[in-house]
Amino acid sequence: MCDSNNTTSNVDLVVPTNNKGRRALSVVYWLLANETLDRRGAEPGYALEDFETEL
Repeated sequence: MCDSNNTTSNVDLVVPTNNKGRRALSVVYWLLANETLDRRGAEPGYALEDFETEL
């Protein structure tokens, strides 16, 4: 996962995202988890709040 100011040389796959924001990272991890479960045939059961830490 890279922000727009990261160097991406020698990288095969880049997920463009804001990698500095807590909320932005939780959304990306939530999307990846739900897509993985969906492709495995399982019911995505995670809420977005499950991926966000409370400070």
